[in-house]
Amino acid sequence: MKKTFSILIILLFAITAQSEAQKLTERKVRKMFMGSEIMQEHFVGFILQEEDGKIVYSQHEDIHFVPASNTKLLTLYTAMNILGDSIPAFKYTIEGDSMIIWGTGDPSFLHPKLDNRRTYDFLANTPYQIFLANEPDLDFEPSYWRSDLSYFPMYGNLATIKSDTTLGLSVFPKPISKYVVQDSTIIPTRFNINRSKTGKELVYPNMAIPEDFQRAIPFPMDLQVTRILLQDTLKKEVNMIIKKKPIEISTYFSIPSDSLYRNMMLPSDNFLAEQILLLCSGMLSDSLNVKTTIAFGLENHYKDFKNPPVWEDGSGLSRFNLFTPNTVLEVLNLLETLIGDMDRLKSLLPVGGVSGTLRTAYKTDNGKPFVWAKTGSLRYMHLQSGWLETRKGSIYRYVFMNNNFVRPTSEVRNEMVRIMTEIHERY
Repeated sequence: MKKTFSILIILLFAITAQSEAQKLTERKVRKMFMGSEIMQEHFVGFILQEEDGKIVYSQHEDIHFVPASNTKLLTLYTAMNILGDSIPAFKYTIEGDSMIIWGTGDPSFLHPKLDNRRTYDFLANTPYQIFLANEPDLDFEPSYWRSDLSYFPMYGNLATIKSDTTLGLSVFPKPISKYVVQDSTIIPTRFNINRSKTGKELVYPNMAIPEDFQRAIPFPMDLQVTRILLQDTLKKEVNMIIKKKPIEISTYFSIPSDSLYRNMMLPSDNFLAEQILLLCSGMLSDSLNVKTTIAFGLENHYKDFKNPPVWEDGSGLSRFNLFTPNTVLEVLNLLETLIGDMDRLKSLLPVGGVSGTLRTAYKTDNGKPFVWAKTGSLRYMHLQSGWLETRKGSIYRYVFMNNNFVRPTSEVRNEMVRIMTEIHERY
């Protein structure tokens, strides 16, 4: 009897020891970081949280980092609280034989990845004469990293310019060709087209155009350009009018909101992120202003955070954005609660080894992905925040923030992937 009891005790200890060996603990995660030469060279913030909310491990969780495109997580959560399930394409009123339109900032119209032709068909088939309401210029700083913001974007505010044996260069949409000009003062090492630093022109050098040249480039956009492009594509007259927006006004809707969010999040589209905040501001006020939406989000969603964010833009291009790992983790939890459907949530995020900015970063595990996360990259900064599933079926939320490294970004990214993959495989 004593022998049997001793065997049972030994078995119990063995099972307990094996269970502890398989359990992910603070000590084990800390060891991964301490054993990483790369992770000892720069500023690293990290949090790993179990599905039930328990923090497994954290470091520098209350220290502020530049979040880069992790900022889009706040843009997403704020928009999902303001916009409905469909995107407002424009607001309009009918007066006699005229339809007067006020842009809402919807970026989907004739966008190569978003347009469902719903808005186009409505405008093309309307019997009314179309007028665009003239409004004050939007407050934004032109950027090489995204298209110009606008009340009524078209084609993603991108022109496709390519070599043409007859014309030299062909431009689509065609009206943008007037902005494409040669500048003999440019002496580059290779042919390219760039936005002028001082004007609205798209300039190219006086040199041979490569036969295979093709590039999508942001073009200068305002309501007059919208009018010209709209007139060109609808093949009907479109005019401008100075008109105050009435209190009673109709709204025409374009695409499902999730489609817009997905196309912002997966490729980390900076233009779409800013336009989404403009869309939100139009629901909150009578004008379009990114700062209006940010102020609303800070006051209504993030004010009571342990570390309230310093939030400056929708895309994360601004280095004035400052979030702590705790801030981002709280947003992940808010998104999970708001959406209430993990399959839907995962569909809005890049998938490791499958899609978006994580398509080539991770490998799937026998064809099964295990990371769904938003990335962020600026020079000397790289981040991931999202969800990790282990081989044993455990779900973790994680925030992984790297700032101020001097190695190539690829080396830091590969080390992040190595650590997250090890957690997946072992626990």
